[in-house]
Amino acid sequence: FSDVGSSDEDLDGDGWSTCDGDCDDGDENVNPDAAEVPYDGVDDDCSGADLTDVDGDGYDGGDEGDDCDDGDGDVWPGADEVCDDQVDNDCDGLADDLDEDCQAGDDDTADDDDDDDDTADDDDTYETMDDDDLEPETCDCRVDGPAHLSPAGGLFVLTLLAAVRRRGA
Repeated sequence: FSDVGSSDEDLDGDGWSTCDGDCDDGDENVNPDAAEVPYDGVDDDCSGADLTDVDGDGYDGGDEGDDCDDGDGDVWPGADEVCDDQVDNDCDGLADDLDEDCQAGDDDTADDDDDDDDTADDDDTYETMDDDDLEPETCDCRVDGPAHLSPAGGLFVLTLLAAVRRRGA
């Protein structure tokens, strides 16, 4: 036999020789057409390495990895914990209300809902408009043509925009 590293001959009968790209011509289950089996320590598909990051998030899974759900690209060590999804998004062993990132008073991540207003802004203040701030809406409707804004409706919109601008400044 010639050197296995450069043989034109298919030594294991899988249809691939080492010259064709078979990285282990002594194992018929290893060749460029083979399905990669993650975490087995074998480069089954001759890509250059065993597959250890199935979801492509940059963190290895399996027994040797630290990705706690290598089937979900949104879950990895250090990811923001998403509260109320029953998933340990940041791989710290705790999900949702058990995770300190979702508990009131913790301001170390951007997605905390510390003020329980279903937003991640941690800001207890927000502005509302009273009914007194709005002028009565008028309608000048036509059934026979395209919709348009009446002069009274245009004045309403301008007044509303001015009120919003004053509150935002």
